[in-house]
Amino acid sequence: MSEPPPIRVLLVEDNPGDARLVRELLRDEDAGRFVIDHVDSLRAAGERLAEGTCDVVLLDLSLPDSRGFGTISSIRAQAPRLPLIVLTGLDDVDFAVAAVEAGAQDFLVKGQFEGGTIRRAILYAITRLALEERVRLSEERLKGIIELAHDGIVVIDGDHRISMFNPAAERLFGYRADEILGQPIDLLLPTAARPHHGRQMEAFAAARDSSRPMTERPTVTGLRRDGTEFAAEVSISHFASPDGRLFTAVVRDITDRRRAEEELHRLATTDPLTGAANRRAFMERADLELARMRRYGDAVSLVMLDVDHFKRVNDRHGHAAGDTALTLLVEECGGQLRDTDLIGRLGGEEFALLLTGATAEAAFQIAERVRHTIAARVVEVEGTSFSLTVSMGVSGCRDDDISIEQALGRADHALYQAKARGRDRSVMAA
Repeated sequence: MSEPPPIRVLLVEDNPGDARLVRELLRDEDAGRFVIDHVDSLRAAGERLAEGTCDVVLLDLSLPDSRGFGTISSIRAQAPRLPLIVLTGLDDVDFAVAAVEAGAQDFLVKGQFEGGTIRRAILYAITRLALEERVRLSEERLKGIIELAHDGIVVIDGDHRISMFNPAAERLFGYRADEILGQPIDLLLPTAARPHHGRQMEAFAAARDSSRPMTERPTVTGLRRDGTEFAAEVSISHFASPDGRLFTAVVRDITDRRRAEEELHRLATTDPLTGAANRRAFMERADLELARMRRYGDAVSLVMLDVDHFKRVNDRHGHAAGDTALTLLVEECGGQLRDTDLIGRLGGEEFALLLTGATAEAAFQIAERVRHTIAARVVEVEGTSFSLTVSMGVSGCRDDDISIEQALGRADHALYQAKARGRDRSVMAA
C-alpha cells in the first residue's frame, strides 16, 4: 500500500518562536507527513497562495500587515476552497465561534496544544472542508436544478407560508421571490379554495404517502398576481426538516393542454356544421338522463325534429343555403332551451331534443314553441330568402324503458305521424 502524499502546510506566523514550535511539534508527531512553508506576513502568504503550493493554512491573526478577522477574509478571498486553521493567543469561546463564522475550519490556542493536537486539527480541517465542499456542490446542483426547472417549485412551511419560490414560479404566478417569501400560500389560491386548503394539507401530512405525483391528483386552479386564474397540475410532497415540516409543490401550467383537450372533446362530441351534439354524444347523454330518472324520479322527455321538404331547399337554393338553414335552426332551438337541455343532430336534417325535468306534456309545449320560432325565422343567403317548417314527435321516458332507444322510437313514430298529417306540426306519442 503506497504512502499518502505529504500535506503541504502554509504557516503564516510573524513570531519566530511560535513558528519554530509548530515546526518541531509536527516533526516530532509525524516526520515526513507534513511539509511546512513559513511566511511572516499576509502579503507573503498571498504570494504563496497564488502559486497554489499548499493544502492547508495555519494563520496567525496578528500580522504586521493585517490584524483580526479581516485577515481570514483576505485569505478566503484568494483561496476560498483551502482549509484554514486560526492560531490565536485568546482562549475565548466567542472568539473561536467568530473565527469559524468568518471562514476558518478550526482554531488553536497558542501554548495549549501539542503535536498530536495540531495534527488532528489539520486532518480535521481538511476533512471538514472536503465535506463542506461536497455539501456546497450538492446544494449548487440542487439550486441549479430548481432554478432551471421549467415547472414552478414552491415550498411552504408548517404555518403555510412560502419559504422558496423558484424562477419558473415567478414567471408562472407573476410575483418576485423577494416579495412573496414569508407570505401565506393563500395568495396563490383562488378565493373559493382557501378555506379548505389548510385542512387538505394537514390531511396529506397525516397520510401514509409522503408524495403524490401529478397523475394522481385532480387538476387545480392557480391564481396569478394580476387576478387571472389558470389550470394547473400539481405534485406535492412533505418532509421533516430541522425547521419543522415542509411542503413542496411542483406546479405546471396546463392551460394550453386543457384548451387542446377541450377542443378535442368538442370535435369528438359535436356536429361540425351546426355545433349541435353529434349522435353518439347525444345518445350517451340521453342514457345518463334515463338512468338519473330511474334513480331520482325526475322526468325526462325526447323530441324528434325533422325539416319539412329539406330536399327542395337544397334543390332550389343550393347546398350552402341548406347548410346555413340547419345552422340557424340549431341556433333558434338553443334559444328556446335551458342549459340543462340538449339538442343533437342525428343525421341529415333530423334532430332530437333532450329535455330534462320535463314531462311529456311540458315537452310538447316546448316543441310547439320551437316549431313556431323556426317557422318565423327568415333565412337569407346570397340574395335569396326562404323559411323552414319542421315536424316534431314528442315522447316522455318511462320507468320500464330498457334503453333510451325505446323512448326515441316512440318519438320517431310520432314524428312520422306529424309528417303524415300534413307536416309543420307536433304530435305526442301514444
